[in-house]
Amino acid sequence: SEKGKQTMQKILPLVSPPTETYQGISFILGVLLANENTKNVYYNNYINIQCIDTDNIEEVKLNFTNVLWENYRLSGIAEMNMYCLDNIHCDCFVNFIKERINQGNYLLFYNIDEYYLSYSNSFQNTHYCHDTYVYGYENSTFCVMAYKGRKLSKFNIPMSELQNGLYCHINAGNNLTFCTFRPTCGKIECIDMKRIRRALFDYYHSECSENADSSNIYGISIYDVLIKCIKKNILGKVANPYIDFRTFRLLWEHKKILKDHILKINELTDLKSKEDNMVMIGEIEAMAEMIFNLVIKYSLNDKINILEDVCVYLAQLRKKEKELINLLLAELKNE
Repeated sequence: SEKGKQTMQKILPLVSPPTETYQGISFILGVLLANENTKNVYYNNYINIQCIDTDNIEEVKLNFTNVLWENYRLSGIAEMNMYCLDNIHCDCFVNFIKERINQGNYLLFYNIDEYYLSYSNSFQNTHYCHDTYVYGYENSTFCVMAYKGRKLSKFNIPMSELQNGLYCHINAGNNLTFCTFRPTCGKIECIDMKRIRRALFDYYHSECSENADSSNIYGISIYDVLIKCIKKNILGKVANPYIDFRTFRLLWEHKKILKDHILKINELTDLKSKEDNMVMIGEIEAMAEMIFNLVIKYSLNDKINILEDVCVYLAQLRKKEKELINLLLAELKNE
């Protein structure tokens, strides 16, 4: 019957997010953008960035500031619950997860053994624990967002694979928790121009107004850390030239996202510098993409002069961004 067919699936809204580097951050943003009440969270956040103060490029951990699941729970934008797999019998797992989805909950599994996941390169090869995210179910499959073939994608996997990838931990004597995430029904996020200006101010002055961590470097000063790391690679040339692409992909994504924010600012305000803003952010985005491509090129041919170019372009990018943000802050002061 038609009613019977409807009970066989439940797919929650999820859009492809503008950042793909870290799938946990990406998934949550895809959820927030897909829900009318929370889509403006994107414009009120995702401006400031942070990293660890280090000279090792593999330890930089460049990321957006205050956009973790817990940040949204604490601000009332989303509801979260944590569950212990040890308390859910294996035979009840699938129905338990389907019930959560039926109630509008997204699932965050951040410690699943990819040995059991057919989409993973580790499938039946290596026991590798990673994260995966569920946003629905159809018949005997779960709808997931995860990396597949080096690209963040949405696809379906057999329910048994997810179950096996989780319960292997219990079989090994380990406890395991996972979370649900659901945008708060009564909470409507409106664009807050004062909050946006504050985030731009923080970025320009390398500060963080909310939940600052003394071990982090914020805002425009992340360029100093990246340049320091690249210079160390130049001076202490090692046999393995690999540089983690994620740092420079996120740097590029930050510029694309900043472009979205400037488009929205131009739409909602009467700034005199609208055309200049768009020209400048276009140049900034293009330069960040070029830096990302140079890092990939370096990994392929191991030529130190490429890293020297990266340092030069990072310094130029920092200068261009300071000019743009300074211009924006000056005009937004009167808004």
